[in-house]
Amino acid sequence: MKNTFLAVLLLVTASFYGQTDKKQPYSPPDEARLAFEKDFPKINAVWRSEFDGDDGDEELYVADFTVQGTKVSAYYNLKGEMQVLEHAVKPNKLPQNIQSYLKKNYPTYKIVEAARVRQNPNYYTYEVGLSSDSKFYDAVFSDQGDFLQMQEKDR
Repeated sequence: MKNTFLAVLLLVTASFYGQTDKKQPYSPPDEARLAFEKDFPKINAVWRSEFDGDDGDEELYVADFTVQGTKVSAYYNLKGEMQVLEHAVKPNKLPQNIQSYLKKNYPTYKIVEAARVRQNPNYYTYEVGLSSDSKFYDAVFSDQGDFLQMQEKDR
């Protein structure tokens, strides 16, 4: 009888664990979700959170979605204010002066990803993710294609 009870208890526990092990979709705060719905009506997004700021202590709520085949990420703060909007760019579609700069100054680096980034309504940059020797970097360029900085990043 004890063995049967233990077997049933083990089976119930295992099935309960299996049900709670599934990853639940992330749900952002209402302020971020409502702002996104206002900014991008009728667009479905997958949400995630990310930490940013000088100390990595500012939580941002990120809506990832696709518009006309382009991956887009919209970053909102807790108040529902959009902080950043990123549109993915294919490396061969980067402005020619950015491509030339990278070929000349970082010929052995591989372009992993690229995006046109809106920091505020009037300020855009290009961020180009590069890898070399198992390290990851962001090369940042002005909207006109002028090199601004290179930052080593955690991948």
